[in-house]
Amino acid sequence: MRKTGIAGAACLLLLALTACDAFTRSSGAPPTPLPGNVPERPRFATADDVVVALQRNGVDCEVLRRRQGQAGSGSSLDCVFEDHGATVETEISVFDTDVVKEGEIGRSVYSRRTPPRGQMLVAAGNWYIRVLPGDSPIAAQKVATALDAVVLPPLRPLPTIPADPRYRNVDALADALDAAVTCSQRQKTDKGTLLCVTKAPKNPTCSDPSEGRDAHLTLHRTSAERDDHLRMLLAETRSPRHFVAAGNWTIQLCDASTGRTIADSLGGTTIDHDPS
Repeated sequence: MRKTGIAGAACLLLLALTACDAFTRSSGAPPTPLPGNVPERPRFATADDVVVALQRNGVDCEVLRRRQGQAGSGSSLDCVFEDHGATVETEISVFDTDVVKEGEIGRSVYSRRTPPRGQMLVAAGNWYIRVLPGDSPIAAQKVATALDAVVLPPLRPLPTIPADPRYRNVDALADALDAAVTCSQRQKTDKGTLLCVTKAPKNPTCSDPSEGRDAHLTLHRTSAERDDHLRMLLAETRSPRHFVAAGNWTIQLCDASTGRTIADSLGGTTIDHDPS
């Protein structure tokens, strides 16, 4: 009886944001944990508190409408902000975890991310946000940064990625890349990514504007974080990209043939994406 009540409260809460089948369709299924990289905090009492936190951190989000579920279940609202001349809309859902347990939140997150719905969410604590239009990864990352949260991209299928090799640091990965296709003019970013120049043909629409660095190397703590990183890159459709991945690393490139050479040399898998 208690489980049915939780599902009903959650369904009313999310009626305008997502189909209630996110809860009722799987009511007999076990709860789904939130992804391991979702921070436990910050936590908010209401969706309005999220708006205040966004505004405090430089995202001036104007409330469009509020939605209320059953008493005590939580709150939700929609708000908009301007980002480089574009209007971005957010759908904010905050849950009272005395009523809607983490497993129900996790089940809803999983349902929203799974095709055909395939939404991109920002999540932490007891809440999540969808950022529109087009589930933009850039706008979603802006919201996540403001709230110390993470972006959860749509769960699009990926090829089988080998569990090895693994590297102790990004410099060791760069050395392996250098032996395969060169990795010169190395530069590290504040996000932990290493950029370098390979011997691939130059592609001005894809290579980094600073001295033509065309390879972006990233190490990841877990396979799940690696896969979400790839899904984020694949969701960005502004320019063609090609990827190689294995173990605890990904390499983002401009040239498909160079990617295949790297995959053969380093024992990785290629993932190609061309928005055209």
